[in-house]
Amino acid sequence: MRTPRKRLIVKLDKLSKDVVRQRDGNICQHCGKWIEGSNRHVSHVIPVSGGHKLRWDPLNMKILCYHCHINWWHKHPMAAAEWFANKYPDRWKYLKDSQGTQKFTLTELEELVLSLQAQLQ
Repeated sequence: MRTPRKRLIVKLDKLSKDVVRQRDGNICQHCGKWIEGSNRHVSHVIPVSGGHKLRWDPLNMKILCYHCHINWWHKHPMAAAEWFANKYPDRWKYLKDSQGTQKFTLTELEELVLSLQAQLQ
């Protein structure tokens, strides 16, 4: 049985990905190809393990095709970070300035849910 916290986390994972899919459409942000289904990956810039503060922030996410995500983003992190910084300089600065961990309260998680739902409308 999922706790209220776990239910909110699962909901936030889905909502944040939905916001990014809506924003980026079906276009790989690296190679520019049209993608859909299991070939369309939502990828974090700053890994979830590196800072839960940015886990559900759509500015920390982008759409990549399977190939660009697995065979480029994860295998060439320095080149990938440089590409992202050049393509999205404002987002890159924001992400660098926003790193860190944060333990969210249930109220804060609920507020994040509302914020992401509002972005989908």
